Amino acid sequence: KHLTIPTTLVKAWSLTCSDSTGEKVHSMKFISFPPQKPRNITCATSDMKTVNCSWDSGRKRAPSDRNTQTYVLHIENSHQAPIKCKSSLCSFPAVPRLQEYRIRVVVKDQLGEEMEIYNFNISDRVLPVLAWDRVNPGVTDVSLSWSVQGNLTQTGLLCQAEILSDSTRELICKSVSGLCRTKLEHLHPSTRYSARARCSVSGRLWGGWTQPVVFSTDSLVTLDLWRRIQHLSNSNGRQVSLSWSPHIFGKASEVTIQSYNLSWSQDGQVSTELKDGGQNQAEVFVGSGRCDISVQAEPSTGFSLPATITIPPNGDTGIVPLKRRVGGNAAGEFYLSWNEQSSVTCGYTVEWCILGNTAPCTVQWKKAPEGNSTLFLPASHFTAGCRYTFNVYGCSENGHTLLEIQTGYSQELSHVQSPSLIKPVYITSSSVTLEWRYDEDDPVQPAFITGYLVTLQETGSDAQTGQAANLFNVSVGDPRQRSVTIEGLQQQQEYTCSVSALTKEGPGHPASITVRTRTNYLSHSVKILTPILLLLGCAILLWPQRKMLKNILKEVYTYPVGMNIKTPEFDSFLREMDQKLQAQKVEECMSCEIEILNNKPEMTKLKVPDLTDFLRCPDSQSSPPSRSCLPVETEYRPQVAMMVSDCPTQQQATDIRDRSCLSTMAEHHSEHHEVTLGQTSLEPSDLQQESCVIIYGYISKT
Repeated sequence: KHLTIPTTLVKAWSLTCSDSTGEKVHSMKFISFPPQKPRNITCATSDMKTVNCSWDSGRKRAPSDRNTQTYVLHIENSHQAPIKCKSSLCSFPAVPRLQEYRIRVVVKDQLGEEMEIYNFNISDRVLPVLAWDRVNPGVTDVSLSWSVQGNLTQTGLLCQAEILSDSTRELICKSVSGLCRTKLEHLHPSTRYSARARCSVSGRLWGGWTQPVVFSTDSLVTLDLWRRIQHLSNSNGRQVSLSWSPHIFGKASEVTIQSYNLSWSQDGQVSTELKDGGQNQAEVFVGSGRCDISVQAEPSTGFSLPATITIPPNGDTGIVPLKRRVGGNAAGEFYLSWNEQSSVTCGYTVEWCILGNTAPCTVQWKKAPEGNSTLFLPASHFTAGCRYTFNVYGCSENGHTLLEIQTGYSQELSHVQSPSLIKPVYITSSSVTLEWRYDEDDPVQPAFITGYLVTLQETGSDAQTGQAANLFNVSVGDPRQRSVTIEGLQQQQEYTCSVSALTKEGPGHPASITVRTRTNYLSHSVKILTPILLLLGCAILLWPQRKMLKNILKEVYTYPVGMNIKTPEFDSFLREMDQKLQAQKVEECMSCEIEILNNKPEMTKLKVPDLTDFLRCPDSQSSPPSRSCLPVETEYRPQVAMMVSDCPTQQQATDIRDRSCLSTMAEHHSEHHEVTLGQTSLEPSDLQQESCVIIYGYISKT
């Protein structure tokens, strides 16, 4: 009643007891716990001979625990004796021809007893144990084989072989010899791999993985084969130039190509040739028919795949290659593209070569798979300013067919060659015609020629000092046009002419020449001959009218016959007229007309402004001049003059019409005639008198 129960974990108690006499007795009591029921019992066999069972015994006992437990396994559906087991493991021989097992696991100690029952089918509890037999690696595959303990392969095992971190393959292994074999493919040449395997009888319970086995695939040598065909002129044969480049997968330093085996077959005949390992070219002469060519390398280690190519039959393929120009980007790279053809079944091949090299062209090529119509070529393959020709071939079962020809530069340069000017230059007084020679298709050119730039500039002492010289620029857009005429130049002027080829980057080196325009003698001749010809033409036209012109000139430039003007009388006449004109009313008058009317129906008009004619009586030739008939000097121009003259009765009547200039003359001379405004007339009675009045005048604009 004096025992205290501790609250902490206690493994043992030391007890001391004393009686009435005072004698003490010591005793050590260990703390333990009753047995626990086994949990998660499982049984399996690896060879169908021994069955191994395991379970979870539960709470672990301390090493100092003196409460010993015993484990016993009973096969209840057999007559076998109970089997003593360890705390969590037990093994027993398999009962012949027994598939279904019913086992009971019993655990006992001083504190009690527990048990658990487990049923299983031994065929479902097989865990095959594997052992590696052989690992045989190839170039792109590996062959694996292993053995299975217990002769389980006769029943048919499901196994798995796995390349670590790559792929897994399942296979059915049924073998009398007890070995399982498999082959893992699609590996990389000259690569290190690890493989492991496991098997299962029913597919539900898998045995453990084997220890990984490490291996390396063999190195691989492949050949990239291409050809160029040259037709022989003297026969139907062809010369095929073969080129190949080896590709070694793995460490190239470990692989040495010893030789190449070359073979070709045509019309059932097979020919072979051995080439040294350092060579990568060969020439083969074939006929006009189809020819199959194969080249295979012989490496020191590893394996080599043969490369084959077909030479198509000689003849027209019916396909006209498409030609076009291409250009690289700013980095000097090419992005090539072409039209995809449905007849192509095995991809495309693009070959290129530097044009214009004096040395033989080294052909380079690159292949594209079927369905791909683009190709990227890095700048490391190309040189700026070099022209490249790309031939695009399509592959089919009959060989390769040329589809497109593309020409271009990775980068164009501007320093192209200068043209060659043709001399002598055709020159006129106002134009210059330049002609030159140039090969715009020359592959040596560092760029495509897009045209020409022609310039003319005034030079020499003829150009005006202090002023900018005239400059003529003419661009020729057609690179095949090699002449140009520049007009509008000055005569006898010196010009410097330059011609340079144009590219996308600008003009190249110019070719220059200095010329002088000619003198325009024709213009001088025209200036001299034009008036002469005009006068000659007028003379020819007026020659039929020469008599009439002669009379007119006589009347204009000669005095009338028999007329004599006395200067004193004329001076008195002028003074008298001056006094009379002072009484005239000043009015503006633009012009006057004097009409002289005769008795006859005929009328004669005299224009007054030029007083070049002289008034005279008709019979003045026979009688001396009187006071009333006097000549008038042409240098004197009065506004109005009136003269009275004695004339015979048959003298002509005169009518003077002017409303603005002679409005007052009738008042001063009414004693001789009747004058009215607007019309002055002579009465018929006056015509019978022996005198007549002649009125003449001239009004000038002031």
